[in-house]
Amino acid sequence: MLRFGKLLASEQPQNLNFEIQEIFPTPVFTKICPFGKLRKWAAYLDKFLFFPKKLEKEIISPKNPVSLIHIIDHSNAVYLPLLKRITGTKKIITCHDLIAIRTAIGEFAQVQKTSKSGKRLQNWISDSLHYADYYACDSGQTLKDLNRSIPLSKEKSSILHLGTQADLSTNSGNKDLSKILPFDPLTTKFLLHVGSAAWYKNRKAVFRSFVHALTCLPDQNLKLVLVGPEPQKEELDDQLKNWITSNPSAIHSLQNLPENTLDTLYKYAKALVFPSFIEGFGWPPLEAAVRGCPVITTRTGAIADLLSSYAKYVEAENQVSINQGVEELLRSPAEKKASVNLPSHEDCRKQYFDLYEQVMAN
Repeated sequence: MLRFGKLLASEQPQNLNFEIQEIFPTPVFTKICPFGKLRKWAAYLDKFLFFPKKLEKEIISPKNPVSLIHIIDHSNAVYLPLLKRITGTKKIITCHDLIAIRTAIGEFAQVQKTSKSGKRLQNWISDSLHYADYYACDSGQTLKDLNRSIPLSKEKSSILHLGTQADLSTNSGNKDLSKILPFDPLTTKFLLHVGSAAWYKNRKAVFRSFVHALTCLPDQNLKLVLVGPEPQKEELDDQLKNWITSNPSAIHSLQNLPENTLDTLYKYAKALVFPSFIEGFGWPPLEAAVRGCPVITTRTGAIADLLSSYAKYVEAENQVSINQGVEELLRSPAEKKASVNLPSHEDCRKQYFDLYEQVMAN
């Protein structure tokens, strides 16, 4: 969401009839608890105890009248009731996905039940969503989920795809990658996954397909690169756990990478393997595709809508399908992928700026 906020607030055209100002919680308790389990609760205190006062002060300031409010992440919908009380200014909210809300009400059988505190938070978010004046959704999947959960949104919602940058690298970014990466991406054959260890990312299927590929194609000396946390215990059965323990150098887990380094990984990976059960948008397959990286993924979020025939599609629930997709790609001769035309950052900004004008005019 930091990237999304930066995307909208940067490079504002001179012909805009409004000025964009970004406001967000200031770390207070988070500074005291920067690490560990307490960090999450410290962040909640910053968001829900301190920030509402700051937000109210900014919104009602006579020196800086506000013409429109855009909450750029639906998880911050909890501020909408407060905003409704203090101002009649129109409010837009962007819904990236409703996965956490759907999980909290038990829609997904394959995931552990949400904790009581988690259910309260998601109920709070869901109830607060009713106070928006307009809803922007990343994909048709998210729009469908929103309209089903919040029926009143049907007449005031639309799909606005996020932008995908064609090249993240900078002239100063291509420094010695050996200081950042534990391998040379130019000479190493590797599969790539970008994302968290959340259940819907389906990383267990990624691990299994990687082991299958190594078994079928031992001469390739393949590696698996995770841009995200190392394999978590809930993602591993005994067989996978034993295999990873016996092959400690086969999987690299990388976090907090500079964006130019991620750009390099996309460019040199044999494929991005991204078999998610569900996505709100699905940024990594799009980022990979725009750099010419082969993509093995599922038809969820905006992925299939935007990538069309560029990607190789598999079934998230079918491990054989994923294994075959990876093996077939590795066995096939390397070929240059046709370029794919995706909405750019500028396209995304223009869509949102047009929406701002439309909502303010009504």
